Amino acid sequence: MKNLFVLPVLAFGLLLGTQNINAQATSSDDTAEVVTQEKYIELAVENLPQPVLDAVAKDFAGATISKAAAKEDASEFKLELTKEDGETVEVLCDAEGNWVGKS
Repeated sequence: MKNLFVLPVLAFGLLLGTQNINAQATSSDDTAEVVTQEKYIELAVENLPQPVLDAVAKDFAGATISKAAAKEDASEFKLELTKEDGETVEVLCDAEGNWVGKS
């Protein structure tokens, strides 16, 4: 009778012990990559610097600026442009009117 009680307790103990080992082994292999995303603040189009407006007029003739946003330090601007054919494109521009890339 004593063996009928000891065997299930021993089996349960082994089961819990192996689960803990597996959990520790997998958690030590996990790596987390932290990606920080730049924060842009909505901006009225009329508040954009003149070099930015000139760059849009020169390189995207006929396009209108639908939305504008700026980094907190106003070093970079995110613009949503609507082309004459209705297509919208998002571009990034620095304060001097140089294209940084597409967002």
